[in-house]
Parts: sequence; C-alpha cells; structure tokens
Amino acid sequence: MAKTIKFNLICDNIPVRTLEDLRENFSIEDILKYYENGLLSRWLKVREYTDELQQVSEIKVDDPLEIVKELIKIFKVEEGGKEVERSVYIFQYLEERKAHYAAYEKESYKVKGIIDDYEAGYRRLVDGILENPDNIARIKANIDEIVSNYLWILQLDHRRLFYTLKEKSKLAIMCLLMNEKIRKYYLPIEENEDDGEIVEDNEDMYGIICRMIQDTDFKTNLGENLLSFEGKTDGYWKDLEPKGKRYMIISIKQGDYVRSAGKLGGDMSSRDVNGNFIILDGIDYKSNSAAHKLLYMEV
Repeated sequence: MAKTIKFNLICDNIPVRTLEDLRENFSIEDILKYYENGLLSRWLKVREYTDELQQVSEIKVDDPLEIVKELIKIFKVEEGGKEVERSVYIFQYLEERKAHYAAYEKESYKVKGIIDDYEAGYRRLVDGILENPDNIARIKANIDEIVSNYLWILQLDHRRLFYTLKEKSKLAIMCLLMNEKIRKYYLPIEENEDDGEIVEDNEDMYGIICRMIQDTDFKTNLGENLLSFEGKTDGYWKDLEPKGKRYMIISIKQGDYVRSAGKLGGDMSSRDVNGNFIILDGIDYKSNSAAHKLLYMEV
C-alpha cells in the first residue's frame, strides 16, 4: 500500500503540522486561500482530521467573510476572541477595498467619483463606531482602517470626530488614545518624532478626557474592557500582564509604580503615568497599599 505523503500548510509564514499549530498561527488570508484552492481539505485528509474535514466540506456560504467565520468556528480559534473579531472586520474592509479598486480600473472612474467614494468610506467607518459604541473589536478595527486608509480626512476631522464620540462612546475615545498615529491629536504631545507634525489646540479635548476618566460612570461605560488590579506587593514587582501584549495605563495611585514586563530601570510613578495614557509591553506592578487600584486597558 502506497504511503500517504504529508505536507505542511504555511500560515503567517510558519509551517503548520497540527490543528494546534493552525490555531496558534491562524491567518485569515492564508486559511481562506487554502480553503478556496482546496489545499485545506487535502491537508485535513492526509492528516486524518476527519471531523474537521467533514465540517469544512459542509460549508455552504460563498461570501469570503462568512467562510472565514465558519472556519474560525470549525478550528475553535477562541484565544483572544476580540482580537480575532477585530481581524475579521479588518479583513472585511480589505475585501471591500479590493472590490472598489477593481471597479475603478474597470469603469475608469473620474477623480470626483473616487473622492466621493473615499469620503463615503470614511463616513461608513465612523457610523460603524457610532452604531456599535460598546463593541471594542469593531471600534478598534474601524479606527485601524481609518488610520490606514483615510488618515488625511481624519487630520481635518479629528476635532469633530472627538466631540461626536464623546457623546456616544467613551470606549471609542479610549481606543483613539491607543493608536500611536493619532493619539497626538488628543494628548499634550507637542511634536511627533516620526513626521515632525506639531499638533496645537488640543487642550480642551485633553481636559475633557482627564475629567471623563474621573466620572462616576466611567467604569460602567467601559465595562469589562476596563481592567483593574488592587493588592499589596510588599515592595516587590508583580508580574501582572505578560510581555507581548500591549496595555494602556489609565491611572495608578501615588506611591505605586508600573513598568513594561521585565524592563529593568523602566519604573514609572503616578506622576509619569497619570494623564499621559502610557502604553506598555506587558505590565509589572508595585504597590505598598492593599487599597490602591491600578486601572488599564488592553490595546
């Protein structure tokens, strides 16, 4: 009997041999490509993953986004569920852009038509945030898309966007601060090191943000998206969040310290952190008071 020749899939530039490998390196674009060209089914067959092979063969939808959602269920890609959801939204926007570009080439769109579509695309993303004020995955994905493809509109519209969002979604305001390319519009950062752009007249917006996080309903509005820790560490650093995940510090109490995970000499006090919305790679925390609380969010 001839021996079955096994092969690996390449997902996110990593060789995938097992279902566990597939979950850990799940790449939406790679998996969709393998599904569409039949390589995914062949891989499942030679690896004898019969249950998953049957489920893949029973997918009846044709829309790429719906196919991706089905594949995520089949392979139980649950780790970092909100990040997967965010990636699905980003993939959807990528597919929409491809369709628009194809239409432009086919129909030889005039410049005005392209600009009108461009502005409409920006408005749809803003509306998507306003219609989903508590969906952090959708909000982050829409902000990512705005920054990647509509930044020049945002540069002109950042003030109006802020005052619109502050009435509708405090969560969205926090997500704006998480993005390295646009937080300068809302925080007292005089100059961006990358592009030298000087941002002025943001004191009012910054003041609103500082007052907002002191409001009694701030924690309620952010819900499970606002993380916290309180506890005495007896002068030692507590490994609170692992390196490799980024977190924005909302506030710490006087006498407490934070730093990026394992970063020697990176100690930051309340004076360094509060009001600056510092972003760290993992979190180490030190406190001598059991009553003090650290507030932070995953970026």
